[in-house]
Amino acid sequence: MLLKLLYDFAESRRLLDHLAFKRKTPVRWIIELDEEGKLLGVGPRETQGSERNKGKEYDVPKTSRATGSGQVADFLVDDIGAIFGLNTKPDQELKPRAITNLRAKHEDFWRQIKEAHAVTGKPTFHALLRFRESLAGAQPSFLRLDSSGSPKWIIRRASDDEVRLGNDLFTFDVGGILIDDEAVCQYWRQVHGKEMTQAEEAAQMGVCLITGETGVPIARTHTPMVTGLPKPAKGTGAGIVGADKAAFWSYGLQKAAIEEAGEEPGGGRDKNPGYLSPCSIRASKGYLLALQHLSSHDDHWLALGPAWLCFWAAETEKASGLFAQLLRRPDTLTIRRFMTSPWSGLEKPPPDTEKFNVVTLTAAGPRIVVKDWLQVSLGEAVVNFKAWFGDMEIQPINWGNVEDDDDRAPLSVRRLAHATLRPDSRGRFDEDKLKPDLMASLYRAALSGSAPSITLLKPLLERLQANIAKTGTKALYDQSRFALLRLIVNRHHRNRNEQNMQIQAKLPAKTDDTAYNCGCLLSVLNSLQRSAHDGKLQGASIAERYYGSASTNPSAAFSILWRLHQHHLKKLRQKGEKGQRAAHRIKESITGICSQFAPPKPCQPPQMPRVFTLVEQARFALGFYQQEAARAEAVRLWKEKQLAAGKPAAEEEAPEEELFADNQV
Repeated sequence: MLLKLLYDFAESRRLLDHLAFKRKTPVRWIIELDEEGKLLGVGPRETQGSERNKGKEYDVPKTSRATGSGQVADFLVDDIGAIFGLNTKPDQELKPRAITNLRAKHEDFWRQIKEAHAVTGKPTFHALLRFRESLAGAQPSFLRLDSSGSPKWIIRRASDDEVRLGNDLFTFDVGGILIDDEAVCQYWRQVHGKEMTQAEEAAQMGVCLITGETGVPIARTHTPMVTGLPKPAKGTGAGIVGADKAAFWSYGLQKAAIEEAGEEPGGGRDKNPGYLSPCSIRASKGYLLALQHLSSHDDHWLALGPAWLCFWAAETEKASGLFAQLLRRPDTLTIRRFMTSPWSGLEKPPPDTEKFNVVTLTAAGPRIVVKDWLQVSLGEAVVNFKAWFGDMEIQPINWGNVEDDDDRAPLSVRRLAHATLRPDSRGRFDEDKLKPDLMASLYRAALSGSAPSITLLKPLLERLQANIAKTGTKALYDQSRFALLRLIVNRHHRNRNEQNMQIQAKLPAKTDDTAYNCGCLLSVLNSLQRSAHDGKLQGASIAERYYGSASTNPSAAFSILWRLHQHHLKKLRQKGEKGQRAAHRIKESITGICSQFAPPKPCQPPQMPRVFTLVEQARFALGFYQQEAARAEAVRLWKEKQLAAGKPAAEEEAPEEELFADNQV
């Protein structure tokens, strides 16, 4: 079904009309030659590409022959291995088989140039052949091997400076770039057409699993491989269908494919799908071209660590762009517009019944792995996205103005995923450590309205405990973490029909949620300690010391905190009338929270549970966060009031008695 959807996408976008060329391929280096094949200048000209790609994008000739063996080169555009017979990774010693493949690929590249010259008689091809003859098997003058440290290729540019060479593509210019020459392109279309005809004539006829057509030529290999994918995919390309284990070689089909190819088992054909997954040549190329196209467009592709989200609407091209922005950069204005009028940017809103396809992918070497996929209508996708942002709505703490980019938007899927990771010493996150299953669950939650697994709470809460112990209440500035906690908790309770356990976006006036109230109580006790020390506490606060134990073993932790809070109240009352007012206000807040615990005992500490479950720990975290958010909002309003009165003040100067007067729990 998924391959059929990809094939339909290729047909609807007419991707199969240009099989002879690979669209928008970055070519970084242009080797300029004169008509005699002599190099012009000191080195190749470097093209200017986008930030994402190194090199200008061209439609480059692409062979239909299988390139997986490493012995087949493309026409006119390839790397230094095909063009010069050089090891593209000099830091790795080539094995005998790899050396053989490299030589064969090099010969194949120049064989195609010779045939082009013989057929067309164009002098430009003759110039290329003369250039090769002048090298006499040596590397070109503009390339040198730097053996200092790890061996690497250094290239001298036309500007007469040197840079390190990457996995870059080269092509030629002889009075003009050859791949831009219409006569050259027409010649290649004829060559490619012959390759396709020969492949179809040699193919076994059968039933295509993708289209259901009968009597069609079945592809022995599914090509072209999808290239340009990030790690963990191989740089040489990856495909979906493959069979590299004996368990998949059923019904003698693998043997039949090998015998038809005239090869022995282990001769390089074992990993080809052959007739194990019979698909027509056209259909197999179609679904792979669709993946190649989707992966190169930001409106259809979101890569985050080892997981990639691929999505597209059946007909409306621009619909995907809206959902891409909501995942990648959901700023406040974009979310507000989406909530009120989802298709405001389109001339004609798409029908709600139009299908929207979403697939989460990763890779294992040369294989693309499908982790999850679903199909919903655009109407359902809109409803689910509204629910996604509604469930993540939460009052921020000191967030202020943020830059409108992927890394700073608190509700972007990247920021949400980072909440599960530990930052390095520079505050950066290693996205390679993200789990594809985690990303699949987030994507599905956004697009289908499902509830992420509650096991996701564990890394979120562990990092929160560590951050509070390290940075105190500054750890609460991470709005993404608490937005995700609220989404997971609320959807967990909703699925269990526990509507009374729903966490609101802001601090509620009253709730009998024990775990939530414990979190609120810890925040108030933390404020009490802060007030008792005039906002100038030396050393760790009680939140930093006791958050971890209070959120997991509340009975033991709060028995200690209850004794401490009596000491802090006494110290605050000793600060005169102002301190007594503050103590009274804070005591009222504590009493209000404690009255929600059952059964309350006069003049005794509240009865706390011995332990909290994972979900209860999340509700504790949200209670602590929202109580702190309410206080932060009260501080902000107080500072604005002071500023209006011409008395600007810092946060540390905010009197607790005034804050709590308007901030009762």
